Amino acid sequence: MNITINRKRSVQEPGDLVSTKGNKLYAIICDHGEKYPYHLLCLETFTIVESYDSLPTNEEIEEDIDDELDGVYQHRDSHITLN
Repeated sequence: MNITINRKRSVQEPGDLVSTKGNKLYAIICDHGEKYPYHLLCLETFTIVESYDSLPTNEEIEEDIDDELDGVYQHRDSHITLN
């Protein structure tokens, strides 16, 4: 049995994945050169929920998606399984 427990973290870089208590998954993406280069992308609908001029805080994300965050994960050590 492999168990990995990571402390709750904040968004730290583009590519971070954000899960919510309502079982939704989002990604932070970056489009360099834009006035608001950081985007919150819903991975269920593949739509941009909000754009930011800097990396958003957990509180900003919760306000924009109207849901409580369950976790923020670094994309390099995250795995997604689709059922």
